[in-house]
Amino acid sequence: MNFINFYNRTPARAATLALLSLFACPQLWACAVFAPPRQYQNPAVPLQFDARPQALALIQRSHKNYADALAAAKDLELAIESLLQKPSAKTLARARLAWKSARVRYQQTEWMRFVDGPIDWPAAPNQPAGPEARLNAWPLNEAVIDYVKGAPRVGLINQLELPLSLESILARDQTGDESDVTTGWHAIEFLLWGQDFSSTGPGNRSSNDFLADESIRERRRSYLRIVTQLLISDLTIIEQEWRIEVTDSYAERLSQLPSSEILGPALHGAASLIAIELRGERFAVALDSGMQEDEHSCFSDNTLLDLRANLAGIAAMLRNSDNGEIAPDSLLALIEWKNPELAKQLQQAMASAEAQLAAVPEPFDQLILMDAQTPARQQAETALVALQLLAVKIKASAENLGLQIVVPGV
Repeated sequence: MNFINFYNRTPARAATLALLSLFACPQLWACAVFAPPRQYQNPAVPLQFDARPQALALIQRSHKNYADALAAAKDLELAIESLLQKPSAKTLARARLAWKSARVRYQQTEWMRFVDGPIDWPAAPNQPAGPEARLNAWPLNEAVIDYVKGAPRVGLINQLELPLSLESILARDQTGDESDVTTGWHAIEFLLWGQDFSSTGPGNRSSNDFLADESIRERRRSYLRIVTQLLISDLTIIEQEWRIEVTDSYAERLSQLPSSEILGPALHGAASLIAIELRGERFAVALDSGMQEDEHSCFSDNTLLDLRANLAGIAAMLRNSDNGEIAPDSLLALIEWKNPELAKQLQQAMASAEAQLAAVPEPFDQLILMDAQTPARQQAETALVALQLLAVKIKASAENLGLQIVVPGV
């Protein structure tokens, strides 16, 4: 714990962190705090307008986001195959670049969380739980996977007596401890970068770690292949569930519901992502602890890009546009028709959050070590305030449309 940062917490942040501390499991606590409304439509404020164009546009955008993430993950797989076929500094650099590119695409899908959709729906008799925890679990205890500084023979990769397979990797995923993560984006990230001990850059694993014809290295190569294939398999399942033309897919079933039950989850997911993950777990927690273990993408120094991509996904969802324009079938257009002043406030809050987060200096692992009074840390605090305001305006916009959403701290 960084005690300077601890005692410089703002009251709002202290309240957020107190809430987080009640539910210490990063992958489950949000579901323990609240559940999405069973019905988004507020009975006291029924929709009295046609929001069907916006509802269908949201389903189409959801599919587009996951299709983009899947395509980028397949590019990552190709880059990793090139690395494994011919390990070198150049092929490792390409694989790292492909991971960063795919990571941005995935982060832009996360507004679709927190609503019991395909990414994180609960297990049911004929339905396994959504793969979110397999895809994006963190923080990650590196020693569960591979060697770490001071312990060259730890991790599944170094346990020669254990057959290495998808089953053996999954059997040890988050079992002893929630940080015992063996799969997903951050497992791949650790394998590509290694631990980060640099104050000026990310981890610097050698490409020699992936040379063939040696038992430990062969296991490392297999491990990287297996978890990358699992990533693609999970994204493929989600992408298919969001295909509205597929009979009995999630998207097809969703399209049969009233518009309020499509608009509501989108706004609920966006506000929840900002308040719970983006502003809370991924930003404020690390600022207050000063610990690299609390950094979201700590091996690659990609954390701030992660956060900005989350915000970009929300902005594109609200505008139904990737270029900053507001499409006629967008949520923002609907909000503007219903309440022009509130729409203006929401747009200003979005622009402010984007600008303030963009101004936070990199790298994140050095930012969290700075004194609370430094300009860099003050900028981070300003960004946190802007994110909170954006979550408030999204919730207010939902309520103005007659939708009920429940977001802790907003």
